[in-house]
Amino acid sequence: MHIMKKQLTLCATLLCIMSLFFGCSAAEKGTNRTAGPAADNWATEKGLRQLADSVTNKMTLEEKIGQMMFVGIHGTTLSESTKNNLASMHVGGVILFDRNMESREQVKTLNAALKDLTLNSYRLPLFLSVDQEGGLVTRMKQQAYTAPSATEISKGKPEDAYTHANKTGNDIRELGFNLDFAPVLDISSRMHGRTYGTTPQQVTSFGEQACRGLRDSGVLFTIKHFPGMGRSETDPHTDKSVVNVPQQTILQEDLLPFRHVIDQYPHHQFMVMAGHIRYPAFDAKPASLSPVILKQMLRSQLGYQGIVITDDLDMGAVSEGYKPEEIGIVAIQAGSDILLSCHDPEVQQRIYRSTLQAVKGGKLSLADIDASVRRIVYCKLKNFTVIAQREKLYKETAEKERT
Repeated sequence: MHIMKKQLTLCATLLCIMSLFFGCSAAEKGTNRTAGPAADNWATEKGLRQLADSVTNKMTLEEKIGQMMFVGIHGTTLSESTKNNLASMHVGGVILFDRNMESREQVKTLNAALKDLTLNSYRLPLFLSVDQEGGLVTRMKQQAYTAPSATEISKGKPEDAYTHANKTGNDIRELGFNLDFAPVLDISSRMHGRTYGTTPQQVTSFGEQACRGLRDSGVLFTIKHFPGMGRSETDPHTDKSVVNVPQQTILQEDLLPFRHVIDQYPHHQFMVMAGHIRYPAFDAKPASLSPVILKQMLRSQLGYQGIVITDDLDMGAVSEGYKPEEIGIVAIQAGSDILLSCHDPEVQQRIYRSTLQAVKGGKLSLADIDASVRRIVYCKLKNFTVIAQREKLYKETAEKERT
């Protein structure tokens, strides 16, 4: 009897929250408006998406742009200046490099400190990421699991890619990360061992297993560098890079590994990183700044509904052609959800402030900003929060609606 009373009390409480959050009932209003989620289904998939909508709608514009900012920091501890920089932008994600990583315990402490920061009204979790591909691109090699290079792995069986990716994922998750900027799905023999092969079939086979290994470890993965930069002969870190091949070559070969993952995995389990390569057959702009490549190809043709993140906007391939005050705006107009800026706090601030002003001035659509933030919030709620946290957040949004 006591348990039944507690259950009835809980139901009554949730019903009150529902009435506060969604206003008066349709009967009271005399309308047929669609009701919000019932008290007993707020934790379902439908309820989760409605919660993501509610959080997005109630965020300040400053917090929304912050969710779209993904930044690098300096130092091995969380200094006051770093805290202030992150807080002033309400950032949604942080990437660590070797400059931030001295030992396993130090990295765990740093990530824990980052998790404890309150950067928005709803305490949405941070994306905490690292470039842990294996081979040449491995952080803290002496103290972290170091997988062989993708090229070395590809000499064996596709299952080997699963094994190494799964070990990598488990290792970085233990360090406090929840996102790996891997695997590389480019097709090439020139990228210093970072690719799984020189044919679409080989890269698809090994790359898919790497995605599965990371996914099964409990971290999000990132397929990069869309739509494929394996044909580039210039390093986009330092200079403009152009790939002059017909559209059909890209569509029938380079896109195949990306298309396969997009078709096989729920889109909340991974991000797509857009590269900075220019493909004149499609657009004069780099892929990360091209609506033809991101909106038409990735969204419309491939049907990808998850998060699109730029490659580092500090790279020479884009930074030489665009000022920080321009690049974030152009990237969002092209269809990017998250702006990645890895190195300079001043540049990060310039990107953030100019993007914020672009929305206020009508240069960027608030509807487009909301669509990106909704994807980000949903991904975080889906992957990083337990039911109790979602219930707490649900109550907070209900209270904000009431007040």
